[in-house]
Amino acid sequence: MVEIENLENNDALSLLITLQKIGEKTYHDKLRKEAKIGINTLNRRLLELKAIDLINEETENKFGGRRYIWLTPKGKKIAEKLVEIEEILNEK
Repeated sequence: MVEIENLENNDALSLLITLQKIGEKTYHDKLRKEAKIGINTLNRRLLELKAIDLINEETENKFGGRRYIWLTPKGKKIAEKLVEIEEILNEK
């Protein structure tokens, strides 16, 4: 069973929100730049999010192939809610 504690890290939440706002499959470096987090932090959070089935990833089949990341259907549902919460918090 996945617990909410799996999402307590702000970087993980930020990645889900960023992926939702991008709205499509994106490559690793673009996600890192958009989320404004370091490469090691990004890789750790991606492993955590993948382990609880919130993201998928694939690497192109060529030398130096890009690594693509996108939300799973479950990840999309959660990310949509997080964006809604963010919008409520930013209301004046």
